[in-house]
This record gives sequence, structure tokens and C-alpha cells, in this order.
Amino acid sequence: MDTNVIYCGDCLVKLKDIPDESIDLIYIDPPFSSNRNYVAFWQEQEKRHFEDRFENVRAYLDYMKPRIEELYRVMKPTGSFYYHCDWHASHYVKMLLDSDYLFGYSNFLNEIIWHYRRWTGSSRNYLRMHDVILFYAKDKSKHRFNPPFTSYTSKSFARKQHYHTRIKGDDVYVTSISPKGVKENDVWIIPVINSQAKERLGYPTQKPEALLEKIIKASSNEGDIVLDAFCGCGTTLVVAHREKRRWIGIDISPTSCRVMAKRLEATTGIQEGRDFSVQDMPKSVDELRQYPAFEFQNWAVNALGGVPNKVKVRDMGIDGKLYPIEDIKKERKEGIDLFGEIDRYIPIQVKRTDQVGRPDIENFEIAMKRDKREKGIFIGFDFSRDALKEIRRAEREDGLLIEPKTVSQIVEDQLDKSLL
Repeated sequence: MDTNVIYCGDCLVKLKDIPDESIDLIYIDPPFSSNRNYVAFWQEQEKRHFEDRFENVRAYLDYMKPRIEELYRVMKPTGSFYYHCDWHASHYVKMLLDSDYLFGYSNFLNEIIWHYRRWTGSSRNYLRMHDVILFYAKDKSKHRFNPPFTSYTSKSFARKQHYHTRIKGDDVYVTSISPKGVKENDVWIIPVINSQAKERLGYPTQKPEALLEKIIKASSNEGDIVLDAFCGCGTTLVVAHREKRRWIGIDISPTSCRVMAKRLEATTGIQEGRDFSVQDMPKSVDELRQYPAFEFQNWAVNALGGVPNKVKVRDMGIDGKLYPIEDIKKERKEGIDLFGEIDRYIPIQVKRTDQVGRPDIENFEIAMKRDKREKGIFIGFDFSRDALKEIRRAEREDGLLIEPKTVSQIVEDQLDKSLL
């Protein structure tokens, strides 16, 4: 079984390729239907939504049930399972997990409360300041558990010494005090990721690394396999690798898979293709036609080796930028910000429509002239005759070199590279 791998696709499908009883620790944080629209990539503007995917609780549970069954199947008898959910779902999910055909009530270990503080608007209810993490074992008599401890404060240690002091005759002695500290309880006070945090990616559902570190250290050992089947921006994978665990990540979003790959390289020093792999990214034009618009934009720009525009609404006609390879190397070596000091780039425009028309090309020309670019790349499924005619005119009369690139060409190029 491959480990240190990111699979792109529905976890229900991908889990079927994982052998029975092969995973030591599973953590999942799946989306839940609510009034929130989870926006899953790069700042508030991108509109890859989970958009209340589940119309009601029953639909949500029907969606999760076969996936949990697969997760249960791949867990070792010594394995542990953490299901992260908020106030919308926790009570419904617990009833599902308590079913005899899944973990069962007797293998429920803890309802962990992750308590945090954040600014909230006024409302006619108590402020919601916690998430719930349901902790189960496949077999509570066998599950691996390394109990975490909290260090004593100077006051609590002094109080311990006082209550553990014994006097026997002329002797004064202190009974045993654990050097590890106080055993952790089931209320974890861990701050949410603030706007200035180094680990922050701008991913709305991103969880702090400290939270995953506590889970991974408690329920796995070095060399164990950790699985996250809804791994979003890859926090579980980053922490698992740092703690010397093997890992498997699954996410249905190709954009998310690219984000976590880049994050792993940036934060752990490992390299895609050498130390880990990203598998099952979409390869057919028909699959790509089904993508939401902003998912498609990110796929197209990344496929060319470019950098997607962080702003997806009112992007001024530029969806991404392709930088010369020597500038990328310079950025990595010297820490130069590609979005700041380096100005040599080729603008990329992406249209998901069946056919790019002449007006689309003319708008791109305006953007190129505004940004003083002489070369650009336009990506689409197909180009009309008028669009191609306008591209030739712009080169002949305005000196603008626009390269039309079809999606099928990009897919073929990727396939050719995979066969090398």
C-alpha cells in the first residue's frame, strides 16, 4: 500500500483501494450543511462552495454512512477514529457512529470539546465558541493511546507539594508527583488561526496545527499510518509528516490537492515526485467541463505551471501569471515575493465556455496593454474562427502575441509527461 500520497477524488471511491485493517489513525473534518457556505480556497473571493450540499440531516447522514463504513473497514483493531464536527451535526453523527454495525456505543471514548475565542456578531443566543470531536476506538480494549499531559504551573506544583507532604515522626517527605504533569482532560483550549499566523492559508475551514498535533501524538506512534479522507488544505498531512508518521490524504477538490502539495513542500521540505505523490488528478476533458468555474481556473493555471490569481472576482482580466523558471528559482533561493518585486510574467486568461469568442480576446488584449504585457496565454475548450482571426490581427498590428491553448491540448501534454 502506498503511503505519503494525496488522492484526488471522492473518498468513497478511493478508500476501496485501501486494504482491510491497515490504518492506525483516522481523522476527518467533513463539511456539513448549514447556513454557511464553505469557500474552500484562497481568501474570501473564490467560490468553490460546498454550498449546502446536503439539503437536510438525513441526506447528510446518507452521504456519510457508506464513507464511514469504508473508514471503519480500513482501520486496524488497534486504531482510533476522530470525527470533527460543529454544533450542527455532532448529535446526529454520534447516533450514526454508535450503531452496532459501525463502532458501537461501547467503543465511544470521548466527546472532546475544542474551545476557542473569536469575534462574533450579536445574536439572540449564547456565543458559540467550540467544536466537537468524537473519539472512537475500533476496539477500546486494544486501541493505542499515549495520554497527553499538561505541565504544572508554579502555583499548581506548589499546591501539589502541599497536599502530597507527609510527616512521619521526625521525617517530612513528599509522596509521588508525576513528573509528566496533569493528564489532559477532554476540553482543549486552543486558539483558532489568527490573521497573522504563519500557518494561515486563508482556507476558511483550516484547523490549527496544534489541534492535530495533540490528536496524532496521542493516538499513533512514529511510523504509524494516519489517514484524512477530507483533508482540505492538508493540516493533518503536514503534522503527521513532522511527527514522523506515514500518511494518506484524500480530497475531492483538485485545487485543494494542489494547495496541500505546495504546503507540504514549503513547510516540511519534502518534494513531490520524490518524497510524496499526488494521484488521480482529472485527466479527461469531460471531467473538467463539470468543474465549478473557479476550480477550473485554478486547474488550468496550475496545469501550465502558473500561479493562480488570489482575487477571483473583478480580477481585471487576468486569472493567473506564468513566471520564467529562472525567476521562480530566484524567488525560492532569495525569498523574493513573486507577487511583489519580480515583474516578468506572462498573463493567463481562462474561460470555461464551450467556445472562446472574439470579445473575450479583445478584453484580454485590453488587460495585456494595461499591464504592459507583450505576450499572453488564453485557455479555453475551443476558439471561434473570429477569435483566432483577432489573435492574428493583434500580433500583426499591435505586437501582442496571444497563445490560444485548448483544454484538450493541456490534457494531452499532461498525459505525455506521465508516460515519460
